[in-house]
Amino acid sequence: MINPLETYFYSNRKNIVHKWAHYLEIYHQHFKRFVGTECVVVEIGVSQGGSLQMWKNYFGEKAVIYGLDINPYCKEFEEENIHIIIGSQSDRKFLQDLKSKIPRIDILIDDGGHTMEQQITSFEVLFDHVKDDGIYLCEDLHTSYWEEFGGGLNKPTTFIEFSKRLIDQLNAWHIRNDELPVSDFTRSSNSLHFYDSVLVIEKKKRLPPWNEKRGEENHVMLSKNKPTFDFFKLKLRLLGVDFDNGIDNGYAANDPILLEALLNERYEGKSWPKTGETMIGYKRLSNIEFCLTNIIRKNIPGDCIETGVWRGGACIFMRAVLKSYGNSEKTVWVADSFQGLPKPNPDLYPDDFGDELHTFTELSITQDEVISNFRKYDLWDHQVKILKGWFKDTISSAPIEKLSLLRLDGDMYESTIDVLYYLYPKLSIGGYCIVDDWGAVKACKKAVEDYRRVFNIQEEIQVIDWTGIFWKKETEHPIIPRHQFNELNTSKT
Repeated sequence: MINPLETYFYSNRKNIVHKWAHYLEIYHQHFKRFVGTECVVVEIGVSQGGSLQMWKNYFGEKAVIYGLDINPYCKEFEEENIHIIIGSQSDRKFLQDLKSKIPRIDILIDDGGHTMEQQITSFEVLFDHVKDDGIYLCEDLHTSYWEEFGGGLNKPTTFIEFSKRLIDQLNAWHIRNDELPVSDFTRSSNSLHFYDSVLVIEKKKRLPPWNEKRGEENHVMLSKNKPTFDFFKLKLRLLGVDFDNGIDNGYAANDPILLEALLNERYEGKSWPKTGETMIGYKRLSNIEFCLTNIIRKNIPGDCIETGVWRGGACIFMRAVLKSYGNSEKTVWVADSFQGLPKPNPDLYPDDFGDELHTFTELSITQDEVISNFRKYDLWDHQVKILKGWFKDTISSAPIEKLSLLRLDGDMYESTIDVLYYLYPKLSIGGYCIVDDWGAVKACKKAVEDYRRVFNIQEEIQVIDWTGIFWKKETEHPIIPRHQFNELNTSKT
């Protein structure tokens, strides 16, 4: 949809308009309902008069535009339906007197001097004069971080900190023990919208909020909610946890603080449990549930894979989620050597120098044992496929066309970079890449950073727990030969 403010701004040949470009969309989003109405618009800060002409053009011939400025020469910008009032926004008396000169304000835009005193004073005096269903907008909030305007990061006297406290006032009806009384602001403000350098407050008289429950539960909703609790019980079983102290599973499922206390190190996967089929912990299992649920609901194409499966618990959980949602198209690929980790190859991958993980027999789980674990949960079927061998030998030729979920748990630089190079290009847009060892193994993190750097991957990394991270793939990148990738990857020697 065309934004008429952008059209005007970029084709303007009248008085100069000086605005941050992203403000134009914010204005239009909140102001468009006033277009063509008999609205009264007040802008503090006239500058060279261009924005007043822009407002006149945008709101139409029925609108009345007022500009406030301390510079008397700004009177020259008056024209039909544009009025200039001279005075300082730091002067409380001037602002109070303004209320009689302008009996009604539909939209107030503070684009004045931008000092902390000016922004706060203007709000304290004029906010209540903006009519019900009107808008108060303050822009250039970045001056709250600049010393020359009285700002500074976390400085309590800035307008940014002042406006943060308005969030509490908006929610005052929910604050207990009379710690923050309900104010006129609470009763007259409907919403606060924070943008880069802009605060928009939409006014609307409100009654105290209430909630209701209507209708009856039915088998459809019960069936939709059932997987969540079933997944909870399955996670506990995969973690080798059985609450034998009288704790009700349903109660623990809805109390994360209690659950963390009960699971201890298994909540964030900080131990190698003797029982159970996974060591990744409750939070990383929940991350798989989150990713797969979104993949299924949004119909993201492609299979699921974990590279480095140990006893198979994460893959078992993937298959359980697919089965619960009735998905019969996706395959769960179980990729592992089934003989532990490879010896480091420091000549090719110096970041793996000194890695001793190949000496840990606890990490060497056979293929038969993993299949047996799938059968224990009645989940070994045609939608599960084994990819056996060292990643350097199997991943490049794996018969996988497309992935929706790529989960890496190979620990080492070599294992991580090989999987990313060969499999990340097969990950669908909207699919998820999960890295288990980002926080625990420096070489793994280095491999991820190198791969993202070479292909300029900008998708935001989300933290799962102390070691796990993930991101949603949003853009494709070109596929290049491995030798070219190695040349671009400056960490390779």
